[in-house]
Amino acid sequence: MINHNNKKDSRLSIIDQYLSQAESLFQSKNYSSARMYARKVVKRDDKHVGALALLGHIHLQQQQYAEAERCFSSAAAVNPEVISVLMGLLTIAEVKQDFFLSKTYLKQLIKLQSLVGRYRYKLGLVATKVGDMALAEQCFQWCLEHDYAEPEVQLNLGHIYKAKGETERAADFYQQYIQLSPKQVGVGYWSLADLKQYRFSATDLGLLQDFTLDESLSKQNQALVYFALCKAYEQTQQIDKACESMLLANEIMAVHRPFKQPLFAQIVLSLLGHTPSPHIDSLPTSSQTPVFIVGMPRSGTTLVEQILACHTEVGATDELPFMERFALQMDMAGGYQSRLSQLSTNEIIQFRQRYLAEVNHYFTDSPTYVIDKNPNNFLHIGLIKTLFPHAKIINVVRNTVDNGLSVFKQFFSFGHDYSYSFAGINSYWQHYLDIMAHWDTLYPNEILHVCFEQLVREPESQIQRMLDYCELTTQPQCFTFYESDRAVLTPSASQVRQPMNPKAIGQADKYQPFITGEIAELDAIAKKASQQFFG
Repeated sequence: MINHNNKKDSRLSIIDQYLSQAESLFQSKNYSSARMYARKVVKRDDKHVGALALLGHIHLQQQQYAEAERCFSSAAAVNPEVISVLMGLLTIAEVKQDFFLSKTYLKQLIKLQSLVGRYRYKLGLVATKVGDMALAEQCFQWCLEHDYAEPEVQLNLGHIYKAKGETERAADFYQQYIQLSPKQVGVGYWSLADLKQYRFSATDLGLLQDFTLDESLSKQNQALVYFALCKAYEQTQQIDKACESMLLANEIMAVHRPFKQPLFAQIVLSLLGHTPSPHIDSLPTSSQTPVFIVGMPRSGTTLVEQILACHTEVGATDELPFMERFALQMDMAGGYQSRLSQLSTNEIIQFRQRYLAEVNHYFTDSPTYVIDKNPNNFLHIGLIKTLFPHAKIINVVRNTVDNGLSVFKQFFSFGHDYSYSFAGINSYWQHYLDIMAHWDTLYPNEILHVCFEQLVREPESQIQRMLDYCELTTQPQCFTFYESDRAVLTPSASQVRQPMNPKAIGQADKYQPFITGEIAELDAIAKKASQQFFG
């Protein structure tokens, strides 16, 4: 007579042996052999959570993300509360930059292990990405109270209070960060400079001057020290020294993050061949109207967003990456421009549904109008008009000289690599004008061009013009936008909390004696832009 229990025990023993061998091989980074043993376990028990999770982590190590996700999802279907499975799913969400999904997994991890500071810290970072400042503040404050030793906690609390318009609290946390991270002083001092309302003391100025001699700082921190010095010298009207610091900062950054001008030129050149999709007229009407605010960075796009976001029918989001991601997906599938022109009605509807699903993560109740304020979307107006023929597109145009100097004095944590040289800025502006002229030809009278200087000088008429274009009713709070308490996540956080100030116009004039040739080139582009957009 056969003893079935002994047979079962033997089978379990083999599974345990295989799993132990797989785990040992994984620890020694022998991933191919580890995968072989883990698969032997799954072959005998296709619901073995430990083996499925291990297979997922093996695929992660080999950057096989689709396979990893399948393994973790299979394991989660059996038991959704296993730490290693949730950590794997979180990693996949982070790779995809799916911040809302990351938020979900982190909350589950915190429920299971409430005292792990790393989860709270990551949740704080993710919360800032999705504009949930209350949750972010709560997470970082928890980290402080539980002595989570990560100086970036103070840095991020500074960013949160900056977004909320609490300059003094922001500055206090930035100062704490500087004390805690002596090798990241550039990051701390640039964060202070980017507060706009913060004034550097004589002590700050002396320290910044000393830091320019510190060769132990990374190249990026050296550049950030010079960017901060530019602001400090500006505040004391030492414009010659401010200009020298600005040039030194950009000289470092131009080497550290060079602008891939030929690649950008090729993207624009290919898009100049775009023609409207033949399927646009047959598309069903969208239940929501996206409002895309585009233009150059530091041109007033945040100001326009703040004005429109005050309207009760409008929901604001962030500088969303979704149009750029769709463009990249098409580019990898045979070329952006060619794929865009060939999209079928079903493909267009699928992209549209994906976009709205992502956008509506930001809201409890879906608003009638949703703002997408990614300035770079000027490149993707052909895609926008393909997916949403009735979308509203507002192009904010600031004088090229003021705008050029503003981006040249600004450090961008990612992207905008053209901004670190005047040649890059000039080239980027020229391509911007070329592609906008093309979109205006394809979609005449469908894009609203807003002159920043005119908006500042004549706010009431220009705000009304924007409301009329968007087909929104007139609401008084749009004209007192600076009283809104919504968090603002861009460098313009402090400016949009004040009534419009004509001092924002002509800010580059003081630099003219020191960079005469560069300003003359920008001014030539300014004249061309003014003629193109406003006649």
